[in-house]
Amino acid sequence: MKRSRRVMVIDDSESILALMVSMLDGIGYEDVCTHSSPQKALAQLKRSPQLFDIVFTDLNMPEIDGMAVIRELGEVNYQGGICIISDLDVRIIELAAEVARQQKVCLLGNIAKPITPDGLRLIFDRMSQIEERKFINFKKMSKKELLDCIVRQQIIPYYQPKLNPQNNLVESLEVLARIKLPEETDAVLPGRFIPTAMEHELMDLLTMQLAEKTASDMDSLSDIFGDHVKVSINLSPQQLADLDIPNRLEALFEARQIDKNRVVLEITEEYALKSSEQMESLNRLRIRGYGLSLDDFGTGFTNIQQLRSLPFTEVKIDRTLINQIHSDQFSQVIVSSLTDIAEKFKVDLVAEGIEHFEDLEYLTARYPGILLQGFLISRPRPVETLSGWYQQWLKGVGASIVENSQA
Repeated sequence: MKRSRRVMVIDDSESILALMVSMLDGIGYEDVCTHSSPQKALAQLKRSPQLFDIVFTDLNMPEIDGMAVIRELGEVNYQGGICIISDLDVRIIELAAEVARQQKVCLLGNIAKPITPDGLRLIFDRMSQIEERKFINFKKMSKKELLDCIVRQQIIPYYQPKLNPQNNLVESLEVLARIKLPEETDAVLPGRFIPTAMEHELMDLLTMQLAEKTASDMDSLSDIFGDHVKVSINLSPQQLADLDIPNRLEALFEARQIDKNRVVLEITEEYALKSSEQMESLNRLRIRGYGLSLDDFGTGFTNIQQLRSLPFTEVKIDRTLINQIHSDQFSQVIVSSLTDIAEKFKVDLVAEGIEHFEDLEYLTARYPGILLQGFLISRPRPVETLSGWYQQWLKGVGASIVENSQA
């Protein structure tokens, strides 16, 4: 089955170009444009940067190298993904990722020569995961539909555990927004309503309703996981720009007598934190005792220097870097660099998107202090199903996974 991805390949080797066309066709992608001249490729991209979904570029070319391609794509605000065709030294990978962040382009990774179909599939899978996180291809709720749900108190929390593989216990739970409609069996996924909330400035109403219901669940969560279990609630960078958000959260959790040390606020990395209001809110929340988590790290524009200077207590490594990390050099290098910094500044690390045993084994063998989150452990679930899941996990499923990963 042929797939609708528009691909450009830039390499000064005609044989590599022919091989890429053949391999891409073999895995279902036939809409491929090739250039042996990076100058001609960039000229076409500058005319129509929206024309291509993914650009594969060689790193070492005589006219313009791959780093210059990344830089120039950033200058034309290219919104697709970029992949480097090359075996890369660790330091080159780190620098390429940093250049991509500075240019605000999406670096999907690298594929080594000799090129393989599996390596190409990983890049396309990573692009799909990024698009999924941006809620592409969801049927959106209207503003009126979402407002009706908020008024009727239909925003509900689902919880996804973060597991400590050293003791097999849940230390934290991410709070994820869902909508429960009486006429629908399954909860409404955020892809249908989060874009609407962002477009019509309803995120604050949605978040506060979610936080209120999470606060109401804290006694139940403590009964299941212990009195020290934490909850993580998502805040958008736009919400941080509101200087009153710390006060509203403070009033909510104090009224419920909830220890603020048990509340972590997750800030997505998709947009750079840059305004003075955002920085002020971030610092005020931390001063008042809340944990701060940088979500989706590795896909946005937070550079390593900024991570050093901002008061985060936790960093969540995006699932695009975790999926297939056991075999992907690009992900391994980025996660290793991040781990070194996290240890130095005493920041907790969470690997999100654990779906494969091989990735779990790789992470627990090399990073025993990392927390694990993903479908392999548990899907997001309502509070009433958490106790049954946790009992089953502790009895056998979780223990066997941890034993296998440590064998």
